[in-house]
Amino acid sequence: MGSAGALDAFTTEIGGSYAIERELEGAGMSHVFVAMDPELERRVVIKALRADILEGVSRERFRREVLVSATLQHPHIVGVIDAGEAAGIPYFVMPFVEGESLRAVLKREGRLPLPQAVAILRDVARALAFAHAKGIVHRDIKPDNILLAGGSAAVADFGVAKALQVARADARHPHGTLTGVGMALGTPAYMAPEQASGDPATDHRADLYALGAMAYEMVTGQPPFVRPSVTETLQAHLVAPPPTMSDVRPGVPFAFEQLVARCLAKDARARPRDAEEILEALADPAVISGEVRSARVEAFAATRRRRRLVVALAAAVLVAGAGYTWWTTTRPAPATVAQPEVTLVPGTLAVFPLTGITADSVEASVLSQGMTAALTNAFAGLPGLRVVSSSAVTRALGDSL
Repeated sequence: MGSAGALDAFTTEIGGSYAIERELEGAGMSHVFVAMDPELERRVVIKALRADILEGVSRERFRREVLVSATLQHPHIVGVIDAGEAAGIPYFVMPFVEGESLRAVLKREGRLPLPQAVAILRDVARALAFAHAKGIVHRDIKPDNILLAGGSAAVADFGVAKALQVARADARHPHGTLTGVGMALGTPAYMAPEQASGDPATDHRADLYALGAMAYEMVTGQPPFVRPSVTETLQAHLVAPPPTMSDVRPGVPFAFEQLVARCLAKDARARPRDAEEILEALADPAVISGEVRSARVEAFAATRRRRRLVVALAAAVLVAGAGYTWWTTTRPAPATVAQPEVTLVPGTLAVFPLTGITADSVEASVLSQGMTAALTNAFAGLPGLRVVSSSAVTRALGDSL
């Protein structure tokens, strides 16, 4: 039986329990139907696994695993309320949410205002914190699985990717590699490096990485790694540094950009320790209205502050030294003090070269030469004052060392 025939058989068989109303756009690994539950008189969503996903899947194992997420009763989680098999196709059932997916919003809007993006991230982080505390990892956080209704966000398909993985492993699935599993183990655009490499130690921090990728997309209008193929995308997650968010959307507060960068760390240990830590960070007003600067701009500003301090200190030292020279040259020097070759008579001033104190020797040299020249020229313009040339001062200092 072809896939179309199998799907017709599925809708016919499941029609004994649910009244199918319409089919929605597919969600990667499943066919999605809106149906009515006649017993409870409420609408539900039925997701039936696609035929190309089913090879080697233990139906019973999948049902048992996916029902684990039924224990997740939380305002920001769309829980599973039923699971089974009809016409040989595994399915699961969730409440119907009157609203739209984050994916639909992003397709329409392109990108979101920062306050709206942060509000969605808070709701998703709350859902993750609750599920992770129960040992349940989503493994497929993406805009398609975030449903928006009534001004809040809820996460759908919790534990489904993990259930499918376990069901395949239990049945000794012949395509146990990432390539064979494909979308079932996650979506390439949001997949953490350890998940992309098939690391069996992948844990809840993969969800935090996906949350960071989704945050990046909500604010900039595109995922952090956009590549022509799935293989190149996964490779980018493994080795390529994420682009700087403020380069794509100027005006992003530094605190928000920094949080997203931490979530997207290649090493899971460098990410926030859990979703609770992300919630704490998102509660900081600076993530929405804080100082608008990227890490690059912040570093540049810090360098400028250091340079200004160096210049101010250098100027103070030079002016003090010049004043002292002015004062000492207006009276005869003690006979016991050896005089350099430059003879300083009353009304004569010498500006000694500034010694750089920055870590960058080239920068220090340029700065010291510029400051020395600037002060020499400034004093030379004063009436009645003779300023010794820089070259003469340098020769005198060299001879006296």
